[in-house]
Amino acid sequence: MVRRLTVFLLFVFVFIRVIEAQSIIGTLVDDDTQQPIEGATILLQAVDSAYIGTSVSGTDGVFILNNYVKEYCLVIRHFSYQTKRVLNKGMIVDTIRLIPKDYVLDEIVIKSGRPFVRVKDGHLEYNLSVFPGSRMATNAYEALVKLPGIQENKGVLALAGAEKLTIILNGKPSTMNVGQIETFLRNTPVNRVEKVEVMYSAPPEYHVKGAVLNVVMKRSDNYFFQGEICGDYKNQYFNSGGMNGNFRLSISKAILDVMYSAENNKSMEYMDLYSKHTLLGQIYNIEQNEQLRSKYWNHNLRTAFEYDFNEESHVSISYTGNYVPFRHNNSLTTGNYQIGNVDKYINTRMHNVTVRYKSEFGLDIGGDYTYYHSDNNQNLRVNFQNGEQDYFDMKSGQRVDRYSK
Repeated sequence: MVRRLTVFLLFVFVFIRVIEAQSIIGTLVDDDTQQPIEGATILLQAVDSAYIGTSVSGTDGVFILNNYVKEYCLVIRHFSYQTKRVLNKGMIVDTIRLIPKDYVLDEIVIKSGRPFVRVKDGHLEYNLSVFPGSRMATNAYEALVKLPGIQENKGVLALAGAEKLTIILNGKPSTMNVGQIETFLRNTPVNRVEKVEVMYSAPPEYHVKGAVLNVVMKRSDNYFFQGEICGDYKNQYFNSGGMNGNFRLSISKAILDVMYSAENNKSMEYMDLYSKHTLLGQIYNIEQNEQLRSKYWNHNLRTAFEYDFNEESHVSISYTGNYVPFRHNNSLTTGNYQIGNVDKYINTRMHNVTVRYKSEFGLDIGGDYTYYHSDNNQNLRVNFQNGEQDYFDMKSGQRVDRYSK
């Protein structure tokens, strides 16, 4: 009896191990050349779009997903190919053909000795120094938008398959809002970013729920000084443009990073409105011409200092600031019923300070503080066709003090 029970338990154990070892296996090829596709990200979802797992195709185009389910959806993304969704059942997936994007040229071949994406601890890790899409980007924000599955809409980044995406810096959440983080990334050169981690489910130590985009800045132990400066110019009704510069100084145990940009923004738009309104059976023709002008300087500054006490212990202090000292927006409206003029004056400034310390015995502490101040003064003057006049003055402001640790 004991022998039979032992054999039965052994059979159950082996059966469970076999079930756990089941994997989903497939192959990706180019729809035109039938060549295998390397470096594509494969997202495994349940039929209700719930996230299950992630994989990356190898040099032979083969991908393996260890999270087996009977019925599932595969979302395949690659920066050179159109995104594809595949519904499937079973462990074996038929060969999947991806259609190249229109901007891909057959004459251009990109080779790299290091993989630009890999799966690590259940998340995707992109190496921007070898990622082909980052070579077409002028800053870190543009490089993030080119990552497979990342989409941008009016300054807000989203991850396909996730309801909400949170951007964190160096593994730590920031008290800066979405717009302030966007400004920081747009003023950060691509070569200052070491890697980008894409997580559909952030681990507990990040203190963030849901999907996360972790931007990790580079560190260096070498003695060197590196810097760059650039400028831009544009003309549309007005002359405008700006310049930005940055440098990095690295010595034995310390690194100093400084980035600054100043942009002179001038813009003008015209809007013409023609409409017919009916009132008490009579049709009224309404004409309105609006001229919109905006003029301001936008300053961005970031400094960061890092010091290594030893290989396991270091401290980092960073400051990020954004200043718009005087922004003037004007709206001049002329028409057959009224003449209106609106002047809006805005003064904003944002300061963010982050301090982190990590010791050799596992202590990791720090804090993040953001101060935001905004003043808004608006004046409205209206002259109606019948000779009447209206005047409105409005003042508003906003103060934000936010701290996290």
